[in-house]
Amino acid sequence: MEESHMHKRLAVTTAVDVIAGNADLLFEILLRLPARSLIRFSIVCKLWFSVITSMQFRLSHCRILAFSNALSPSGIYFYNCLTKSQKIESLAFADNVTSLPPIQFLDQMAPNIRDTYEITQAKVMQSCNGLLMYVFTSKTDVGIIKIGIVYNPAKKEARVLRSPYKKYDDKFVYYNLISDPSEPPYYKVLCVTRLGSWFSDIDVSVYVPESESWSSCCRSSVPSFMNFESGVFWNGAIHWIGEYSSVYFDVNSEKVAMISMPPRPQGYCSQKIRYFGEWGGHLHLIQVQSLYAKKFNVLELDKDTWKWSVKYRVHLARLISSFPDMVQQTSFGIQYAFSILSVIRGEKEEDSVLLLTIPGKVVAYNLVRKTAKVVRELPGEVGDTLCFNHVSAYQYTESLFPLFSS
Repeated sequence: MEESHMHKRLAVTTAVDVIAGNADLLFEILLRLPARSLIRFSIVCKLWFSVITSMQFRLSHCRILAFSNALSPSGIYFYNCLTKSQKIESLAFADNVTSLPPIQFLDQMAPNIRDTYEITQAKVMQSCNGLLMYVFTSKTDVGIIKIGIVYNPAKKEARVLRSPYKKYDDKFVYYNLISDPSEPPYYKVLCVTRLGSWFSDIDVSVYVPESESWSSCCRSSVPSFMNFESGVFWNGAIHWIGEYSSVYFDVNSEKVAMISMPPRPQGYCSQKIRYFGEWGGHLHLIQVQSLYAKKFNVLELDKDTWKWSVKYRVHLARLISSFPDMVQQTSFGIQYAFSILSVIRGEKEEDSVLLLTIPGKVVAYNLVRKTAKVVRELPGEVGDTLCFNHVSAYQYTESLFPLFSS
């Protein structure tokens, strides 16, 4: 009996050794594991490290996740717009994860960049399928310089990009990121520059990693007050929003086009857009009547008709009564201190939430049940003036997405 058990154990051990030592078989097995596990397993042995870190494996792993719709965010990085501090915070969604990877490349790269440039601002501007777009802004004797950095926080890899424009003031240069693991070249960077005396014309240049160079792909006339920071990648295009207009760049045709905006809510407030973002293949927009609005609609853009329609109706009266610190007396009168981080669509409709920062807390407000849950405590005091950005949160997706072609 003992001899039989011994033979079975030896057979199992031999099978494990065969699998662990067969690079092709190991390749196929490891492809089915999440990126977080693969990053840990890469230190098991030299063979596993060689397989997991190879460009072929990393691209294959990203493609499998993309085709299986498994590239879902596991957390967000965000700026708390209610405080004076612009420190980036993070929030993990998984129960077994307490924090997201820190953006460590700043500590390593910033000193080198500061030797050449006087950095006046460093900020995450966009996220797309596991990658972040980070931008350094610097003042020089000849004007404003912006340095774009593509960063994979899961792998702690960064790629520095210099502006393709040498004769224009980089004050009006905007970097945007497009990453699509389902097809090559897998990721691109757009550099949008305003031209002309009224800046109503733009030039769009594209950076492709394989060529390691910029190429100007199109020029177009756009509304003067469009904001080309923090673009949102959705439905094969990168979208930008303005108070009165919406513009997108189609990746395949490399052309710029416009989308009709929904009617603006009535009210004297000039800045009515409080949120613009994508989640799970859905593009959302939130407009408000005024800075003190506590009632608003969540709009969604239809993929087929490209028309906006109301998806959720929100009234925060109950939330405000539960958290009276949200009521702030400012120089503009009474305002409600909340910043919209994200519209998160659940697998079931009743699990969809609106993620908000309120004084001292991050709150998940259920869009169907109309209930609220505190998901994180936040440090910092509310500023004297409430300034709201329509994009202040950036999705984190665990991914082996490579930044270099070889």
